[in-house]
Amino acid sequence: MTDSPSADASTAGTSAQAALTELLSTTTARSPHRCCFLLHVRPDRLTEYVEVHQHVWEEMRQALTRCGWRNYSLFLRPEDGLVVGYFESDDVDAAQSAMSDEEVNTRWQKEMAQYFVQPDGGTNEILPQYFYLP
Repeated sequence: MTDSPSADASTAGTSAQAALTELLSTTTARSPHRCCFLLHVRPDRLTEYVEVHQHVWEEMRQALTRCGWRNYSLFLRPEDGLVVGYFESDDVDAAQSAMSDEEVNTRWQKEMAQYFVQPDGGTNEILPQYFYLP
């Protein structure tokens, strides 16, 4: 008895995914200096979300700087509310951890949660880096 073509395709897909996962984990481990992440903003709240970011609280800006975030940028695909975030730090994990301990960040995240597709704001999807040209 032979496997069906769909079973072969499923096995090949699983194998290809495993190979990609292995390649990404060995090519460049998560960069200690650069972080890129995804968020999804509710399409009906995009304008307000962007407007809020035109006036980020000064204490939030100071906390980000104090915690080691540099060159922090947010990019938006308006068609579906995809937000791509990027920042640099000497130690990305430490910078994220330090921000999670900041009281102003707790208030900011609570305020921002209303704009995201997931009611709790969801979790940032961290993207693996696989190429860098200094």
